[in-house]
Amino acid sequence: MLLGRFFQRNLSAALLIWLFGVLVFIPIALGIDPAGLLLPCSLIILLGFSFFLFRGLRGLRDVLDAASEVLAYKWARRRRRSRLEDVERKVRAALYSATILIFYLLYSPLLAGIHPSINGVAVILVILGVLSILFRGLAGE
Repeated sequence: MLLGRFFQRNLSAALLIWLFGVLVFIPIALGIDPAGLLLPCSLIILLGFSFFLFRGLRGLRDVLDAASEVLAYKWARRRRRSRLEDVERKVRAALYSATILIFYLLYSPLLAGIHPSINGVAVILVILGVLSILFRGLAGE
């Protein structure tokens, strides 16, 4: 129960920082001084968002593992030929990949505010990470 509250508080704080940053502060910074305020504003929001997001990652991993077990059990129960361990590994790989893509989409406006090239490098790293997770999940490692 304590881990759940800790997880919820950190991810809620990260979400609020992201919402206010991307929807309020970055547009205000662009309106006031398009050349000078966007970089410091993006960096401050990026640091605050990352701090709370990384604090909540352990709880998020536990939630993703539990969700993959439940989804794999329901899938394997419908398909009698499937082994539960194989299905669970594949579902976990899919959930982790989806989570990485969602994190990239959350970080994208903040990284683009710093420099568009950083966002491009992040896309390459995300694609490589997702492919690695999917190949390991499907290969059985």
